[in-house]
Amino acid sequence: MKCILMFVLLFTVAVAFANEMQPNTGTAVFKLKPEFRREMQLSGTRTGVTSLDDKLKRLNVSGLKQRFLTPKNVSHDISLIFSVSSPYPAQAVVNVLATDPHVQYAEVIYPDEVFAVPNDADYSLSQYFAALEAEAAWDIHKGESGSNPVILAIADTGVKWSHVDLAENIWNNLGEDANANGYTLYHNGSTWVMDAGDINGIDDDNNGKIDDLIGWDFTVSESGGESNDPQPPGSHGTAVSGIMAARTNNTEGTSSLPWNLTLMPLSCSYNDSYIYTGYEGIIYAAEKGADVINCSWGGTSFSQANQEVINYTFGLGSIIVAAAGNSNRTLPIYPAAYRNVLATAALQNSGLKSTASNYGAYVDFGATNSMIRTTLVSGGYATVNTGVNNATSYASPVASALMGLTKSYYPSLTNTELITRLKGSCDDIDSLNPSYVEQLGEGKLNARRALADVAPVPDNEIRLYLQDNYAVTEPNGNRAIEPGETFSTNFRLRNYGFSASAASFVLSTTSTDVTILDNTVIADIPEDDYFSFTDAFSIYVLPTAVSQYVTFTITTLASIPVAVGGTLTFSIPINAGGVLVWEAVAGSRNMSGSYLKTQLQTLGYTCAYGTTFPFSFYNFDAVFLCFGTPGYYMSRFDQPYMFTALREYLEAGGKVYIEGGDVVGYDMAMLLPDVDGELDAYEVLWPLLGIQSADDGATNVIDLLEGATFTPTEGINFSSSLQTVSSSIDTFTPLSSNARAAFTESDYGCVAVANTGALGQRTLVFSYALRELVDGTFPSTKANLVSEIMDFFETDSFIGELEAPILIITTLEDSIHVSWSAIENADYYHVYASEKPDDWSGVTPVIVYDTSYTCASENKKFYKVIAVCE
Repeated sequence: MKCILMFVLLFTVAVAFANEMQPNTGTAVFKLKPEFRREMQLSGTRTGVTSLDDKLKRLNVSGLKQRFLTPKNVSHDISLIFSVSSPYPAQAVVNVLATDPHVQYAEVIYPDEVFAVPNDADYSLSQYFAALEAEAAWDIHKGESGSNPVILAIADTGVKWSHVDLAENIWNNLGEDANANGYTLYHNGSTWVMDAGDINGIDDDNNGKIDDLIGWDFTVSESGGESNDPQPPGSHGTAVSGIMAARTNNTEGTSSLPWNLTLMPLSCSYNDSYIYTGYEGIIYAAEKGADVINCSWGGTSFSQANQEVINYTFGLGSIIVAAAGNSNRTLPIYPAAYRNVLATAALQNSGLKSTASNYGAYVDFGATNSMIRTTLVSGGYATVNTGVNNATSYASPVASALMGLTKSYYPSLTNTELITRLKGSCDDIDSLNPSYVEQLGEGKLNARRALADVAPVPDNEIRLYLQDNYAVTEPNGNRAIEPGETFSTNFRLRNYGFSASAASFVLSTTSTDVTILDNTVIADIPEDDYFSFTDAFSIYVLPTAVSQYVTFTITTLASIPVAVGGTLTFSIPINAGGVLVWEAVAGSRNMSGSYLKTQLQTLGYTCAYGTTFPFSFYNFDAVFLCFGTPGYYMSRFDQPYMFTALREYLEAGGKVYIEGGDVVGYDMAMLLPDVDGELDAYEVLWPLLGIQSADDGATNVIDLLEGATFTPTEGINFSSSLQTVSSSIDTFTPLSSNARAAFTESDYGCVAVANTGALGQRTLVFSYALRELVDGTFPSTKANLVSEIMDFFETDSFIGELEAPILIITTLEDSIHVSWSAIENADYYHVYASEKPDDWSGVTPVIVYDTSYTCASENKKFYKVIAVCE
């Protein structure tokens, strides 16, 4: 007799962001609302705000630090931003702190990814100068002859400041010149060294850094620590520095676009791949007077705290230039996509887009950077970007260098005027890049034109990006869009261009299952800023609508051209029954959504498939959720609304399949503490999923995956998988009462659990990607496994124990007759009799193989029948 477990996975409506795993879990930060500043009394790990301190105590916080000291620019106060150290993951800390009414925002900040005719001997090897018209620019101005010194700061992996082609340009912090000899770095006859006479263990310039003679190292090692020596752990920062500010016309090595401007070196990393304290470096540079700050790195996560840092820095007078990213897509990269930052794409010297470079609304311009000769940490030189896939890491310093040269030539211009000049003097390259029209900003930087053009201005245009698509507003508050309902949308846009008044936003769709009742919103578009729509448009779902993701298009009409984002699309799920299939990235390896959709449709099921996580699973007959695997594209189960949606669906008897590493064993256990009162997510969800305990697991490649009897996987075995990453494979201990191990991996443990819950829910949790399994002979095929899972969801069969509904209790003269409804696949029944209601302690059940039982009357009036399936 085949008995089956049921397993339900609850996923809330979240637009889950899919990305590669970060190198660590990030840092939790929060900002205290300014109106509560007077309540703040900092002491150790306490803020003085009672409710906030209670949460910090609950999180076992070991460190609480003002991220930045009292700011010099009072118009942008960043002194209320704190970083938190806790044994909990950063996302868990953020989830708890975000609920406090005194907190303006809480978020995780993740490390950023590193993106890579003078008489100098190697000048001819730098072929990108010609594309910039550099020699014509030098006929106008070289840089070193400027009336005011210009400081170019590099927040990166450190700089080999003693390099012969960098040392003479290195910034000297004369605020730390303790012996007043006019320098803090000098050549001792054999090499460049810091002035020992200035190293006195005193913070002479009162900036919180002791003996920062030429810059600062903000991250000495993985465990933290700071140092006054910004020497690099790797090569990236030195290579970027050589492009931006190598000593030029000194007969040595290589050259830079501006001749001999000042270079401020900052180390924000302990390795050569990730930037951990880049924004601390940005603030340091701005407060020490840097004119231009180069950031050849970035990440995909938006941070309110980091945007505030950028605003503060810009207010101090620094211009930030950043790399647009190397993933050949339009997804914004930060800091490049923040307000008050210039985003630089990479171009081949011909003007063609680099095959690696990002593009899109947030890009301001492109810099040619093929065949660049630059400095190495070894003290030598190398030619970088020799192909067609030039890195934006090496485009950004070209733009920073040109901004420095322009600043040197036009010292009286404001930063806004300098930015206008640089963007307005670009060469149009749309004809060279027909697939990227208007997607490369103003075009190709031109050094000659930046200096010579008369009052150049950038194109007066709008550049839009759909930043967030929030939960819809619908009538009954269940967060589900159902047939017969009318709903409105809520979303946020980002404009990277100029402003426009009274623009029209028109909504349309090709779907015949919805009718747009109000399709137009009139609103102002701000310059270089975000703007939101609440309860926008009005959409009616026809009563005959089927489950699907409906794609809508917003068309923007304004008084000036909409160069990018004139049409923006988004999808919203309609909850009308059938099966929902969700995966983090459409068609990605190591997640099964696309495969499951095809197989389910082949079996005759109606499927709604998408990559936008629904806010509710209400109305769906079954839900398949595919999260991916750490080390590859994946989505985290880390938001409170996700917990709420999953719990509601499970408690309503939903049928759920969940796959992926970390989702159950790590995310539910670690990322959502106190999500339900004092209960963590796992304390609520694991029992609903039939899981007693789960472990985050380790790396394990499938060698023998064995299905278990009395589960959907009975008789199904797989000996291999094509999964590209098999890390963090969760292992489980099923709840003995209603769940069973569905798959066991040899020499590793239980990696799948099937569950039939008391609330009618049926769930199957699987740590691997189903689509990557390698078929054997029937029944050991992926297609058959999908069919068995659906049979399991639709049948009344169960595993373990299930209470049977009692039909009638008849009291006879000297006996009592009890009968109950038959439970499919039950092997036998346990009949309990008691003198008190709901008091079965100490009662020994009678085993019955039928659906009725007669016993002698012994003053026992209360009965319970439990079906047992072994």
